[in-house]
Amino acid sequence: MPPLNAIRTFEAVARHQHLGHAADELNVTHSAVSQQLKHLEEWFEQELFSRVKGRLILNSAGSQLLDGYSRALNLMHDTTDLLQRRVPGEHLDLHCDPAFFSKVMMPLDDVARAATSGVTLDVKTTAINRAAFPDTADIVIDHSQHDEWRNVTREHLLDVHGFPACAPSLLEKFDRPKRPIDLRRLPLLHGADRDSWNSWLVEFSGSSSAGCANTFYDDFAMTIDAAVRGRGAILADPVLCQHELETGKLVPLFDHTIHEVSYYAICTNIKYSTRAVRQAFDNIVKMLRDHDADIRAAQKGKKPTQRPWDTHGAVNQ
Repeated sequence: MPPLNAIRTFEAVARHQHLGHAADELNVTHSAVSQQLKHLEEWFEQELFSRVKGRLILNSAGSQLLDGYSRALNLMHDTTDLLQRRVPGEHLDLHCDPAFFSKVMMPLDDVARAATSGVTLDVKTTAINRAAFPDTADIVIDHSQHDEWRNVTREHLLDVHGFPACAPSLLEKFDRPKRPIDLRRLPLLHGADRDSWNSWLVEFSGSSSAGCANTFYDDFAMTIDAAVRGRGAILADPVLCQHELETGKLVPLFDHTIHEVSYYAICTNIKYSTRAVRQAFDNIVKMLRDHDADIRAAQKGKKPTQRPWDTHGAVNQ
């Protein structure tokens, strides 16, 4: 077998197609990465990459290695993580999109009870943007299904459909929009999904968000808070903005909805094979799907003007 360090380096470079990014991930120098690649190519007695304008592109030989090496490294990481637990099943690490946990999961009473009795649930709400499943996580909940993650169990939780809304205080400063195009006169607040406002305006006004007074936040919970404070209009939804809509802190401006994001629960296959993780994963999936069904059922009998969140993304007239 080739040296393990050379295999790890090859896999990182193949993913990033960049020596520097791979070096940062592995916490080594650029020259160390180059040296490991050289060792591996010497071991196979052939090149594994094509050098194109400063980028490293896998050639046919390198492509044959990548799939198997990636699966092997993922399995090694997962197995090591399981054995490093001080007591198997002692605690579970849940990594969750910050806004989703604070606005959806936190108000539910069943989150902690979703785990097996006697298991501590350790929640981390840092933004998830990784090329591979986080090493320290047992379960991930995010607004991306992360197709690049391999050997994982993935379950769709719910869809988020947004419509324009704002705080009553904002309408004291600006005239209430009568047509979708009038929204361009308002300050627009964006979340992590930076293109939703542009997509909504293109579809329903024939314009875009370019040139508007745009403010972007990397956490949608901050976007909601800014909207409640009257800082601008938001694409609200009954999932993340349920409390603000029910209490009148945010009022709908139009019934037109677009699909913004979908949320997923993800777990590596090897961790899902353990009883504690599997039970927590299945319970969380059921809890959130039931919660979504309750929201939609509560709105089913209301008039269209009171129900801007059409779960199929249709326009209510």
